[in-house]
Amino acid sequence: MDDGKSGEIGDGARKRARLIDVARRANVSRATAARALGNYGLVTKETRAKVLAAAEALNYRVNELARSMRSGRTLTIGVVVADISNSFFSTSIRAIIDTAASSDYQILVLNTGDDLEAERDAIRVLLEKRVDGMVVVPSSRSHFSHLQLEDGGPSVPIVLLDRYVEGLKISSVTTDDFAASREAVRHFVACGHRRIGLMVATAAVNGHSTKEPADIVWTAQARMHGGMVGLAEAGITPTHKWLRYSRGEFEHARAAAMTILKDEPRPTAILATNEEMAIGCISVANEIGLTIGRDLSLILFDDPPWVSVFTPPLTVIRRPTYDLGRLAMQLLLAEINGEGTYQAAMLRTEIVHRQSVLTLRATEVDRH
Repeated sequence: MDDGKSGEIGDGARKRARLIDVARRANVSRATAARALGNYGLVTKETRAKVLAAAEALNYRVNELARSMRSGRTLTIGVVVADISNSFFSTSIRAIIDTAASSDYQILVLNTGDDLEAERDAIRVLLEKRVDGMVVVPSSRSHFSHLQLEDGGPSVPIVLLDRYVEGLKISSVTTDDFAASREAVRHFVACGHRRIGLMVATAAVNGHSTKEPADIVWTAQARMHGGMVGLAEAGITPTHKWLRYSRGEFEHARAAAMTILKDEPRPTAILATNEEMAIGCISVANEIGLTIGRDLSLILFDDPPWVSVFTPPLTVIRRPTYDLGRLAMQLLLAEINGEGTYQAAMLRTEIVHRQSVLTLRATEVDRH
């Protein structure tokens, strides 16, 4: 079997370096050199650095097939996301790829459309491809046996991204969306708004509804509940027809926004829990003659590039999107290497104030 020879040694004769040549140059055993280059087993940082320096000096390149057969790893990671077109997930995936590449891992990305059966199929496909671990955005908070080792689920480590599942002992990386929604509503109230609507994106509903779906994911539930607490703290009784759960597709977001904004009286401010909800809201506002930042105040979750150049620039709840993906991958690599422990990491968000929230004077509240 070829053990990875692709470098050159010798005084003029062209000869590929072998693993044993790297070991000799680093003054270590062949087995230690293999572990250092394969990034598996117990090797000190100093020894690994010495072996890598020797490999670089000899222009040695590891034979990936041979290495995977020796280590039992494929050096691939599966990533299962809900909506690859969403800017949040595309940025998180970039962070996952960057972090994985630093440890010589490649990424396979599968999109589920937030569909449970598609998620189960994705897990099955990745296991068949013998990935070493997975980062998963779960589509359900109550159906998750396919993610549990003890229930015959995957035999590889998993880390959850963006969504926490209660009762599932799998590490997760999320943001404090409950606190973020509450702070957004507090900001509206501080600016004089009392008629406040919420648009929450979820795949667990058909079209749009005022009723919370039975299997709504943790993220969406936290955003609605945080907003409701913010209203209660301000002594505001929520107008339930202004609190909408909607599918993420544009036509559904637009229909939900139309229902809210055609009401009389209508809300003066809306919190949109993702960019699709915000776009639906903006579309309806344009159609019925409302100007964002003047007639209708708007805050949305996440900070995709277009919102800062929109007129007016939109106030957002910025989540550390890249950091979420990077941390998820770091936790997964630690588990793959036998160094990980269960963590439910929750990162902070921040409100980025721009120009889409109008401060109402006392005399303007009723008029708006």
